[in-house]
Amino acid sequence: MRLTRAIACLRAVVWGMLLCACVARADTGIALAVSGAGDTFQTRFGEALSASLQEKGERHHWRAPARSELLIALGDDAFRGALMLQRPVLGVFVSRQVALDAYASGCACSAFFQEADPVRQLRLARLLFPGARRIALVTSPQSAWNAGLLLAHAEAHDLLIEHHTAVNAGDLARGLPRWLAQADLLLAVHDPELYSPETARLVLLTSYRQNKPVIGPDEFFVQAGSVASSYTSGADMVDQVADAVARFRKRGRLPPPDFSDHISVRLNEHVARTYEVPLQDPGSLAQQLMRQSTQAPSTQERGETPR
Repeated sequence: MRLTRAIACLRAVVWGMLLCACVARADTGIALAVSGAGDTFQTRFGEALSASLQEKGERHHWRAPARSELLIALGDDAFRGALMLQRPVLGVFVSRQVALDAYASGCACSAFFQEADPVRQLRLARLLFPGARRIALVTSPQSAWNAGLLLAHAEAHDLLIEHHTAVNAGDLARGLPRWLAQADLLLAVHDPELYSPETARLVLLTSYRQNKPVIGPDEFFVQAGSVASSYTSGADMVDQVADAVARFRKRGRLPPPDFSDHISVRLNEHVARTYEVPLQDPGSLAQQLMRQSTQAPSTQERGETPR
């Protein structure tokens, strides 16, 4: 009798220890890893992500990339390298085409693009210039996909997209004066071939001479002299990734690659005054744009992400 009781007690102790161990492991949450973008930025991003996840009540712990449940890759090179580890990968600030090519190949991956959403840029133009109806869009062949996203949105809001193609900066220089003369403003999209620090002076001086404002393509162009742009800051991306990690834990899968939902707006107040734009708080503009995004289907849901 005593032996039977002792065995029963021992079993209870063992099962209790096993249960506690399982609970302890469960309490550690999802195993994450961060790779790429240099040690300093990688460390800061990881620390900020930990803080954001803790605020959301999401348990997590850090592992080596090859042992993680979800690997967060910062930038194109890290994203490509992470795909070779055969782990679920979430790319951050990844070029749109790099992300879409990987996704089309069947990888267990997703990404948030480094490019600004062109439809959101057009919405920003409408907020700042409600009277503008003719929008000049100049792309190279590599960025022509922007027109597909913009045309449907423009048509629904009684806007006319004047789409022109420039193969290089020389084509842009020759055609821009003529194209701007036929438009109310220029929507400059992400395209390093056409819109770069080297071409910013050309684009902005041409627009000033014709009194035609420029929206986009990023916060650096705003510093150079465009009126405004939406963009995803490091803090915005941390919040975006924290939301994605939480969804991944619940659903066990990643969504298709897409633009970030968390954004900021940069406004050049001096240039805005030049075009007599009533000054608005950039934070308020960003909130308006994010609300509009949640009320509209994503680019993937609309089937408007061209290959």
